Amino acid sequence: MKLKIHPLFAALCLYFVFTGRALALGGYIVAILAHELAHSRAAAWRGYTLGAVTLMPYGGVIDGGERYSAADNVFIALAAPVFNAAVAVCVVALWWLVPDCYAYTADVCAANASMCVLNLLPVYPLDGYRVVFALSKNKGRAVAAMRVAGGVVGAVFAALGTLTALVEFNPTLILFGFFLIYGALFRVGDAMIVHLAGNGIFCKNYRAGVEKRTFIISRAAPLSALVRQLRRDSMAVFEVVTEGGEPLFELDEDDVGVMCAECELSEPIGEAFEKVYSK
Repeated sequence: MKLKIHPLFAALCLYFVFTGRALALGGYIVAILAHELAHSRAAAWRGYTLGAVTLMPYGGVIDGGERYSAADNVFIALAAPVFNAAVAVCVVALWWLVPDCYAYTADVCAANASMCVLNLLPVYPLDGYRVVFALSKNKGRAVAAMRVAGGVVGAVFAALGTLTALVEFNPTLILFGFFLIYGALFRVGDAMIVHLAGNGIFCKNYRAGVEKRTFIISRAAPLSALVRQLRRDSMAVFEVVTEGGEPLFELDEDDVGVMCAECELSEPIGEAFEKVYSK
């Protein structure tokens, strides 16, 4: 997972450092990285790869993306807030074992908990929006409604951030609010995942030599199971069998590429093969 840093994020970091809130900044960065790492690993588990993550004052933005199934969308979207919640719970558990670490880890817990809750909001372009979008039948209406909701929620956060100036100024609330408002008005990039059918894993360096590997796999396994076995330094061949182990057909990497381009990665290998090669 490649990371990029936006100038506004760097400016926010300087603000936290010069105001003596370095620990809060550390917890915030840990929460963002945990969030985006969870997206990355969930995408890889489903047979996709993520583009570069840009660290912004309101969180991370992922570049690139193509089509993927509703189930994959929900799984990848929810993985990050769930992981943030798990990190927060682990930190709380650590306080029971090592009470003295509370002062150093409280910000990590708070940042991960807030990252989880905020991203579950069903407003554009947060993870909650992606879940609702994936499950909606009328996607156009769902996007329009959640963009409006994003603008309203963004205005609330911006107002709350402004009010914190009376107590302890919190610029992240204002920035997060304006991000939601910007998304409602202009729409941010639909940045998520890249289909591995167009990835460099299909390009081999034959001058250096590549290893030939053979796998036996059930026809009921998803296409993503094939993709996870592809490597740039080796050539994979798949012997597809029934649930009982009886041989059915053989696939090479060219076949896998064609099937991935035509079908969802969550589709069973046998069904994808029939769909592509029975035409």
